[in-house]
Amino acid sequence: MQFVASYPKSGNTWIRLVAAAYTLSDDALMESLTSYSAAADLPATLQYTDVERYQYQTVSPFPLSKVDFPVEVRLRPAALLVLNREKNLTTSQRPILIKSHHIHGQVDNIDLWNTTWADHVVNPVRDPREICCSFAAHRDMDYEETAELMNDPMARMGEEDERVNSLLTTWSTHVRSWLNADEIPVHTVKYEDLQANPVDEFYDILDFLEVPDLTEERVEDAVERTRFERMQEMEAEHGFHERTADQAQFFRSGQTAGWKDELPTDVARKIEDDHGAVMERLGYL
Repeated sequence: MQFVASYPKSGNTWIRLVAAAYTLSDDALMESLTSYSAAADLPATLQYTDVERYQYQTVSPFPLSKVDFPVEVRLRPAALLVLNREKNLTTSQRPILIKSHHIHGQVDNIDLWNTTWADHVVNPVRDPREICCSFAAHRDMDYEETAELMNDPMARMGEEDERVNSLLTTWSTHVRSWLNADEIPVHTVKYEDLQANPVDEFYDILDFLEVPDLTEERVEDAVERTRFERMQEMEAEHGFHERTADQAQFFRSGQTAGWKDELPTDVARKIEDDHGAVMERLGYL
C-alpha cells in the first residue's frame, strides 16, 4: 500500500487530492469530495486512513473501549491487512494514497511500519510555525497550547468514536523519524516547495509512486483542478469530510509565511527554541 504520512497540517490532504485528480474526471473528483458513503468507489480515494476504528475492531477479541494504545499498536498489522483487502475490493483506481499521521518508530518494541504492507510513503513537511497556526484552528486551541502539544513527546491524536490513536510525539521527532527511515521507500517534500513549484513537485511525487503513463500535462491539469481557492469554494458549498466539529473551515489559508502576521512573537520564538535543529536542517531557519 502507498501512504502519505506526515505531522498534521503539513499538506497531506493536498497530496491525496492531486493524486485523485490525476486519475478522476472533474465530475468524479467533485463527487468524491462531496460524497460521504464509505461503500462508494470514489470517496475511497480520499477517505482511507490507517486508524479507522472498525478495522481494528474487526481483528480485536476485545471491545476497543477496553484496549489501551500499546494493544492498538499490536493490532495494527492485522488491521492494515483488513484495510488492504477493503481497498482492493472497493476500487481499482490507482494510486490510492492512505492518510497517516503516525511517526516512523516503535511502541513497546513493536514497529508501527512494516514492509509487508507499506510499499511507498510520501512525507510532506512544513514550517512548524505555520503548522501551529493551522493546527490551532483545526483543534480549536490557542497558539500557546498548540505549541506545547507540538513539543509533547507523548502526543497522540485520535477520535474516540471513529478512529484509534496516531502517535505524533514532537514535531521534531516526527520529522526526523521519516527523514531517517531507510527500510521503506520515502519521498520527503516540503510544503513550501509544493506551493512554489506544484507541477514539478507533484510530477516527482507521482513518479515516485510509479504512476503509469505519467505526463506533465495531466499533472498540470490535476494541480489546476485542486487549486486552494477552488477547494475553498467546494467546501463552502458542500462541506468537507475531513473538517472536524471544532473547525470553522478546513481549507483555511494554505499559506507558507502567514505565521509572520498571525503567530504571537513569543510563540514563534518558543517553536524556534524547541525545534531549531530540525528547522535548520530543513531550511526554515
